[in-house]
Amino acid sequence: MRKHQRTSGFTLVELAIVVVIVGILGVIGFAIYRRHRATVRTTEATQVTAGIRVAQEAVITERGTYASVSNDSTSYYPAATPGPFVTEWGGKCTNCAGGDVDGWNKLAFHPSGPVMFGYATVAGIGGDSLAVNKPSAANDVDTKSASLKATDPFYITVAWGDTDGDGVPCVVLSYSTSNQIIVKSAGE
Repeated sequence: MRKHQRTSGFTLVELAIVVVIVGILGVIGFAIYRRHRATVRTTEATQVTAGIRVAQEAVITERGTYASVSNDSTSYYPAATPGPFVTEWGGKCTNCAGGDVDGWNKLAFHPSGPVMFGYATVAGIGGDSLAVNKPSAANDVDTKSASLKATDPFYITVAWGDTDGDGVPCVVLSYSTSNQIIVKSAGE
């Protein structure tokens, strides 16, 4: 009688199990990578918005009013239509207030590299109230009113980006009446 001896190789079933395990780990790793990449992109917007806040505070200290750089809160710079690409900061502004192509130089703020978000900052003198946003417990954005005197200067900074190109933007908001930076749809 012959005895069957097993060789030291893998059977087809063992190999299939290893392939399935490696595939599952790959899917989990890719999901973690995408989440990390989205977090880094949102971090860009919060850091640039915080830098614009510092620059706006320097302007009001020097001039007595905030700098109104953008035509409105949807006139983005450096890319007029931000998307899943980076744009170098420092070029001419095609939609700055008053047609000033060097409008962003009023703030003396420059990020350390290219950016994916578009940025707008609008300033003015207060009135009876200014609509500002405050996050609720559900991490959504609710509207609240903050009272301003008729002579109070204010600014609002908006960062807008659809960094993954799915049509759902991440919006980062900062304003002079609060030290909060509000993020809606983080990671989009």
